[in-house]
Amino acid sequence: MKILNGETFIAMVMNGYRNLKGHHGEINDLNVFPVPDGDTGTNMSATLTGGTKAMEKADKGSIGDVAKKLAEGMLLGARGNSGVILSQFFAGISDALEGLKTANVTQFAAALRSGTQKAYEAVVHPVEGTILTVAREGSSYVMSHLTKIKDFETLFEVLLKQMKLALDKTPELLPVLKEAGVIDSGGAGLVTIIEGMGKEIIGEEIADSVFNGPANAVATDEKVPFTEDSVLEFGYCTEFILQLLKCKGDPKDFKLKELISFLGTIGDSIVAIQQGTIVKIHVHTKEPWKAIQYVQKYGEFVTFKMENMSIQHQEVLLKGVQEEHKVQPHKKVAIVSVSPSEEITKLFKSMGVSGIVSGGQTMNPSAEDFIAVFDEVNADEILVFPNNGNIILTAEQAGKLYSKSKIHVLKSKSIVQAYSGLAMTDLDNMSVQENIDVINDSMAGLIAAEISPANRDTSNNGLAIHEGDYIGITGGAVVSVDATPLGAADKLIAKVEDLEDRSLLTVFYGEDATPELRKEFAKLIEEKYSHLELIPIEGNQRIYPLILAIE
Repeated sequence: MKILNGETFIAMVMNGYRNLKGHHGEINDLNVFPVPDGDTGTNMSATLTGGTKAMEKADKGSIGDVAKKLAEGMLLGARGNSGVILSQFFAGISDALEGLKTANVTQFAAALRSGTQKAYEAVVHPVEGTILTVAREGSSYVMSHLTKIKDFETLFEVLLKQMKLALDKTPELLPVLKEAGVIDSGGAGLVTIIEGMGKEIIGEEIADSVFNGPANAVATDEKVPFTEDSVLEFGYCTEFILQLLKCKGDPKDFKLKELISFLGTIGDSIVAIQQGTIVKIHVHTKEPWKAIQYVQKYGEFVTFKMENMSIQHQEVLLKGVQEEHKVQPHKKVAIVSVSPSEEITKLFKSMGVSGIVSGGQTMNPSAEDFIAVFDEVNADEILVFPNNGNIILTAEQAGKLYSKSKIHVLKSKSIVQAYSGLAMTDLDNMSVQENIDVINDSMAGLIAAEISPANRDTSNNGLAIHEGDYIGITGGAVVSVDATPLGAADKLIAKVEDLEDRSLLTVFYGEDATPELRKEFAKLIEEKYSHLELIPIEGNQRIYPLILAIE
């Protein structure tokens, strides 16, 4: 095959998607730390899910349009660092294929190079031995050997071979991978996708498999009834994508702000995004027909979805999930934070957080999740606490996609960093930059640590770890190992070099922290580290029975 059209590209992406879904569990297991939080495979699958759904609406006669829709869906659906980088890789491919009906081998090879460049640009400090290396070595090899590549069968054969070689070398580039005995999980995900795409070209369709999505994804029960005795309390969740049309006027005359103002008169929870002549809208209203009537003055619907929110409310009651976001009164500055539990949500709200994005380990939120909350808090400027190193890139991507507020993403990698930072904020008496400065100073002076059970035998930072042990993690490395969580915490605290200069220890107790552990931990601090004032907080977070902040 020497020419690639839109329809074939769709089939290739879908085969890659099926391959990724089928192996996402194995990719999750490629985790540097032996803790039950590996989610790279899940995040990449969820990101590609968003892309494949958007791709369904593409013009199959144009590979440029297919790639564009795929990239748009992945950008909004991106979860975790791996998902963000993957979305940028396909966004770069889309940039290079823009306007093309079909692509030849040379054009597609250039698109792979463009994807690699854009993926690198998404990371402030690119690290080799990751998905970036796999993408770069694969795409650069293809570009430098184009004279020997005459068709797409050969291109993907060569690309896959080189990417696999690069993947196998990732432990040599990242010592932490070598010590853990694993290859890079993001690179493995990319190789899995490319493998599936290549197999489609030679007629090997991969069987589909079940993918339940991230742990924080909520399924709906379509059997919840809305009977003759029901009352429409909550209106309709109305979402559509509008194509602005020249036959209805110059698309340049369309004003998104005017549409947002109108939607505000008939509903709330408004999310409005415009990219070129495409407008994406989300609104809650009891009068959806008014929205339809208004926007049809400018264009026609590409997609349209409307759901009865009274039924959704019943699902909330039955499943114990949060209700849809409601737009708050306008404010100059607001704080948005990621929270892994209801208890931490209540705490953060009491400390001035206006909007909560549900998420954490194993349940990384998407860029679209952040955008919905940005709209909810309704502020000129928004401070964002991601509270997880694997969520920072997603928050930053959401900030770039969101144009109604100035977004400031703080580099918080733990809930205790957010807790410390929130304690220092004063939105009423300090400027935004002053608040950012004191938050950063607070986080910089804090030692954040997690105690977690180990789920496999490995070694890290020179420490031998066995399945069933408990490990103490701080500064991105395992620093203690013990048979009990109390022992791991004790060893971790004892290794703090300037411990005598610190006076405060905050502990967030997780859902697995037993009453006995809590009692023993308090006794340990009182007897062995008596100069530290202990502040216990009920966090009820998953995975980590203890999360510590030493200040």
